[in-house]
Amino acid sequence: MAPRRSSGVRPLADFLAELADRSDMRYGRRRLETTQALRDALRVALGSDAPNRCRPGGYVGVVAIIDCRSSSTAQIVAMHLPQILDELHRRVSHTDVKELRLAIDQDRWA
Repeated sequence: MAPRRSSGVRPLADFLAELADRSDMRYGRRRLETTQALRDALRVALGSDAPNRCRPGGYVGVVAIIDCRSSSTAQIVAMHLPQILDELHRRVSHTDVKELRLAIDQDRWA
């Protein structure tokens, strides 16, 4: 049987503050902010229909991958990559994304 903890119940705010100080949690929060800013940048560059045609797909180092629904959408997005990257950096100054890549995967679109 595991030994019981001698300390009492900690307040949730203290626990969350401790988690916020961890470097892996800060990194995850920065990635989440970057993903949300990338979604917004896609909407600015491509219009309000952008979520139906493309979306953030993931990260590989400093490269953000944008999943596109079709090759024609990928061609349109490719023409706007500099504008999307500029908008991303304008919205999130602390992002480490330096490059955008496109991936076409029709199977992931339900």
